[in-house]
Amino acid sequence: MIDVPPEPLPMQEQIIEQRLLDCGLYPGGFTVKYEDYLQSIEIAIAPSAGATSDNFACIKEAAGYEIVTFQDGAMFAAYMDFASELARREMTAMYEGRLKEAGLWEGLPGREDFRSLEEYAEALEVHAGITPGSALRVSGDGILFDPPSASQNYADFAVRYSNLLSVVAYASTKDRVKFGFIGNERVAE
Repeated sequence: MIDVPPEPLPMQEQIIEQRLLDCGLYPGGFTVKYEDYLQSIEIAIAPSAGATSDNFACIKEAAGYEIVTFQDGAMFAAYMDFASELARREMTAMYEGRLKEAGLWEGLPGREDFRSLEEYAEALEVHAGITPGSALRVSGDGILFDPPSASQNYADFAVRYSNLLSVVAYASTKDRVKFGFIGNERVAE
């Protein structure tokens, strides 16, 4: 039997691997490999890589939009919390920009100003120019988007409710309000 050297990593995988080494991870403690079933590169980090929470920002930057997993469950949960918080800040800033462009930034209701989630949901509707109680409803500890049917005039529907969705999306990222949609399954036509 002849030993054959392993095939070299494709270019993107090599770049990510080098960046992870530059982050201080130990060689051989992680893999960087394209996975067909994920349609993405997966970066799998073992405890032997020596990663700590201090490495999270560097790992995130090295990985870009690729998938990062940790074999250690607690470390993986901590990394996911870190990545979620980064995404939340980015989304909050994005929605803030949209609200400013739409002229809806000034006077935006804050969750802390309302005793109940129902009152807050109605205030969000009023702020977006929608009749209170017509598109949002509270279910448990979350707000659901449940507008009237759009079958009559979809263009008007889209214009009327896009501002409301921006207001609620901002509220869900900034104030961590749970938000969901009622789908088309309730309209059987």
